[in-house]
Amino acid sequence: MRYIYVSTKGIKVMKFILSIFFIIILPSISFSKTMIIQTSGYIQSVEVLKKYITQNIPRKEKICEMKRVPVQKTSQGFGADNLIGALIGGAIGNKLGEGGGKQGSTAIGALIGSEVVRNQKGALANENQFVEKEVCRIQTITYTETSEQISGYKLKVEVDGDILEFRSNKSYNPGDTISIRKEINYTLN
Repeated sequence: MRYIYVSTKGIKVMKFILSIFFIIILPSISFSKTMIIQTSGYIQSVEVLKKYITQNIPRKEKICEMKRVPVQKTSQGFGADNLIGALIGGAIGNKLGEGGGKQGSTAIGALIGSEVVRNQKGALANENQFVEKEVCRIQTITYTETSEQISGYKLKVEVDGDILEFRSNKSYNPGDTISIRKEINYTLN
């Protein structure tokens, strides 16, 4: 009989190699198979799925309201009052002007005198007189609108004696036949 001498160091190396085989190599070997089968299903019911979208929409609108406003009377042309104001203003301008600027000063004085009289007449005519008047303006008003949109369909489908639920973007009718992909996966435990 022959004996083989194995050192304890050799046994340790052998255990290490076997442990690496069981930890790394053996789990990477897969024992599974997947089969894909096309089958048919029958639509049992269809539920419409909805979502609500809220939007802010700006619109320009004419807003009118009644307001009390001062009466605006316009003077009817150039009256005697304006003529007197122009003469007085022209005289003052003539006194202030010297040399060749006398004619210009006289004209400017006449215009200023006439304008002062016109403004004074307007202020007296409008004193404490008001009228109700409709005042309108354009204003931007934002409205909130909520709209309903279809987001998809929830289907209950009979397949191989089971009722399965699917979500779809396409609508179907109860009783329709549809094609379904069935995946079967076989693995060893």
